[in-house]
Amino acid sequence: MRWLVLVTAVLAILLPFTNSSGAVSKKSKLPALAFMISCDIQLLIGLILYFGYSPFGMAAFDNGMSFVMKNGMVRKIAVEHFILMLLALVLVHIGYSKAKKATDNAQLKKISARFFGIALIVILSAIPWERL
Repeated sequence: MRWLVLVTAVLAILLPFTNSSGAVSKKSKLPALAFMISCDIQLLIGLILYFGYSPFGMAAFDNGMSFVMKNGMVRKIAVEHFILMLLALVLVHIGYSKAKKATDNAQLKKISARFFGIALIVILSAIPWERL
C-alpha cells in the first residue's frame, strides 16, 4: 500500500503538467482523488498497526513519553512519523478540495505542485528508511 501512495503522489503531481489544453475535466482530477484515497487507506492501516501491533507505537503509552523521547528509533516511529504523516494527510485533503474547485489547468498545476508536492516531501521525510 505504501508504494501505491508514492506512485499516486507522483501521478497527482505530474499528470496535470501533461495536459496541454486549458480546460479541467473530471478525468484530470482523478489522480488527486486516487492520491487522497490511497492516503486515507494507508492512514487506517497505519493506525491499526500503530495501536494494535507496533511495539514502537505502544512504547509511547506503556513506558511514558520520557522513554520515547530518549530513544531515537522509538521517537522516529511513535512521534515524528505519526505527526508528519498526519500533516501530509491534511495537505493532501486541502489540495484535493482545492483541485475539485479548479477551473483551468493552470490552477490545477499550481495546486498539484504546491499541496501534493509538499505532501510528498513530508511523506518522504517521515518514512523510516533505516527500517525498510
